[in-house]
Amino acid sequence: MKRALSVIVVLAASVAVAAPPSLAHGNTTAPGYNFRIDVVITEGGVTLSSSLAKRGWLAHFVVHNRGTKTHVFDVGGLKTKPIAPGKTGRVGAYLDNRGQYPYKIDHKFRGYFTVQ
Repeated sequence: MKRALSVIVVLAASVAVAAPPSLAHGNTTAPGYNFRIDVVITEGGVTLSSSLAKRGWLAHFVVHNRGTKTHVFDVGGLKTKPIAPGKTGRVGAYLDNRGQYPYKIDHKFRGYFTVQ
């Protein structure tokens, strides 16, 4: 009886050691989705193709200046270089934190971009 019990204990210990520590390794730090947001600036205001994205996405803001003056687009502190009339600027961000981020044109608040 003692011998059978010790064999079972040794088998159980070897199975526990041989099992992989974690089988759930599907989560990675790589972005799951590249997301393009078209931003159109005119003298009348600004429009975004979407003001909502998911956490973990890589966002590409493509800013089109359809106005008559040079503008700078700022979202959550990330700014484009000055964009001349009729030109396009870009800014990208990895959306790793949820929340609402203000977007501005020439340092003037225009709305919020939300990361869920």
